Amino acid sequence: MERGYTFTKQERLCGTKMVDRLFSEGNRQIAVFPVRLVWLLVDDASFDGVRILISAPKRNFHHAVDRNRIKRQIREFYRTSSAQLKEIVSERKQGLALAFLFNDNKLWETEKLRSKLQLAMDRLVNSVRETEHPQQ
Repeated sequence: MERGYTFTKQERLCGTKMVDRLFSEGNRQIAVFPVRLVWLLVDDASFDGVRILISAPKRNFHHAVDRNRIKRQIREFYRTSSAQLKEIVSERKQGLALAFLFNDNKLWETEKLRSKLQLAMDRLVNSVRETEHPQQ
């Protein structure tokens, strides 16, 4: 059953408890310049599917317009490219908390950023596949 390309409110990572847990326990990182992914597999029954957080630092981009552009580019990439990741996570009957952290101090063209994000996403999919399933 194909749901199409979606990015709903339920897919956003909200709440300080889970964000704190992601950055304290989720030491699994994938870095492909200019993006770093931090992820954590969650076994909570209340936490299912993939939930993401996107960050562009105010330190590097003083104008909100620039930060919003970066977040929009990443969100659009995730919306169109997350089907495989969502499928793997649902097969495992787990949740995945994921943070996209933009690390550069200049704006990127959408296509160049998309190719780097695709490389990072492919590495993430392989890492999640290879991670031990806790119930096995």
